[in-house]
Amino acid sequence: MLWSDYSDVPTDDGRRCQVVGCHKKHAYSKNEVGQRIYSKYCSDHTCAKRYPEEDGYHCATPRARGERYCPDHLKCGEPGCEAMGEFVGTRDYIRWFCIRHRCSAPDCRLRASDKQQRRCASHFMSCTVPGCTRPAHLHRSGRLDLVCAVHYDTHRCLVADCTRWASSSARYCPSHKCAVPDCSAARRSLSVPNGGGACLRHLCTTPYCTNPVLYPNRARSVHCALHTCKTASCVNPRAASSSSSSGGITSDFCLSHTCLTPGCRAEARFAGSHCERHVCVVAGCANPRLSAVPSSTLGVGLDRERCASHTSRRERRAASLDVDGFGMDWEGLRGRFGGSGEREMDRERKRLSDDLERLRRRERELEAERWWAADRSREAGLVADEDLPEPEREGIERIQRDLDSWKWRYS
Repeated sequence: MLWSDYSDVPTDDGRRCQVVGCHKKHAYSKNEVGQRIYSKYCSDHTCAKRYPEEDGYHCATPRARGERYCPDHLKCGEPGCEAMGEFVGTRDYIRWFCIRHRCSAPDCRLRASDKQQRRCASHFMSCTVPGCTRPAHLHRSGRLDLVCAVHYDTHRCLVADCTRWASSSARYCPSHKCAVPDCSAARRSLSVPNGGGACLRHLCTTPYCTNPVLYPNRARSVHCALHTCKTASCVNPRAASSSSSSGGITSDFCLSHTCLTPGCRAEARFAGSHCERHVCVVAGCANPRLSAVPSSTLGVGLDRERCASHTSRRERRAASLDVDGFGMDWEGLRGRFGGSGEREMDRERKRLSDDLERLRRRERELEAERWWAADRSREAGLVADEDLPEPEREGIERIQRDLDSWKWRYS
């Protein structure tokens, strides 16, 4: 980060930019401890190259306005090359080289020492033929062969009557080699008509399919992309939909990952379960919701987004409440917990306490509304004070009795 501003000091003052015609103050940067290190130039003319602090930190050569680096750090490091660019690195100086003089290895910015292969000394590859020290042959696509240009194309395809050349790493030409990139075996079509573009090892096992397998490096993958389950990391074959009675319609997923609901071919939430549209809405439940059960009167009028088990639990809890939503079947609760469900009993006691607090809060709100309405009625002369109704306390007294009974029985 550089800071500078226009200078109001005399032109012979050393604190201004030393570029002729520039009157801005010289820029400075801050080191790790916050100390200012000044440059000889302003922020517009200071080169972005940084040296170690003991070597001056800033570059001594000014840059042109609009450029990031000075001419020394902006051009290609190859003598005589006028290509312009930016060097790589901030602390360690690495000279920038243009694409014609740079190593062709991926992510390498060093100078290419071999002009034919365009590789630096670290990435230089020689011919793999024993006794040959020539550089490996560079294809037009940028790929390096395993042999040099002299030994390149010395291998003919092993297929009878084929005059094409095979690469040094394969025994067959591209027309007869397996379509899997790392496989050097012959295609199955050499021995079987319409055998496909893959070898016997990498050919899809689905009858009459000529495509290569989806995952060649996985031993359990024996089907192509069109016949492999779409579920991530699953290599099982796609199966006839569980909803199909004829078996002619296939699913995009295997038998385990296809929804079990008749008529549905979507992906199941869990293996051997139902899809998101037909599975119970309760998290972690793999059972079908009531709406997915065909020709059934089970759960008529109930919540059909849950399975039968979770729906019955919800109904049992609703049945344990009285008409007003308060009160508890204490004997049923004792038989349900059997004296051992202390956590559930504490949870139920807390629920009663919360219900009581909510009812009291509601009573206070109704009381405030009552008196507000009474004031409005008295102002209008509609009712007298003795005609105002008393607040309903029956619900509060009932829940208070239930809570006291709970404390007396289970404390």
